[in-house]
Amino acid sequence: MSPIPELQQRQIDRWCERRVPAEKRDEFSVISRWRGRMVTLVEKRAEWSNSGGPAGVTERAFAQLRYGTDGLWTLYYWSDDLGRWRRFPQSVPENSPVPLLEDIDRSAFGGYFFFWLTPW
Repeated sequence: MSPIPELQQRQIDRWCERRVPAEKRDEFSVISRWRGRMVTLVEKRAEWSNSGGPAGVTERAFAQLRYGTDGLWTLYYWSDDLGRWRRFPQSVPENSPVPLLEDIDRSAFGGYFFFWLTPW
């Protein structure tokens, strides 16, 4: 059994599903990967070969939500080549992941997450 409340798991998974329009889901998706009290948000994009056909899938982690033992969520973002995550400076710990997902949405328009969450 996960230490993360089921309702909050569903909120995160629904957010991932809503990030991509239905007509783009064959080339772009956002998924959540769960491990203990951490949820890593991952962008998946189809790669295309020079001949125009599918050549594989690229996956990039762009954010991490952590559920503390105090019941608060914090948002982290990718910072370096060593795989270390850093707290996202524009957000504060919250009782629910929803405000942190909203922070990502707000930042997606010209901020850090814009690069990751733009369906080219």
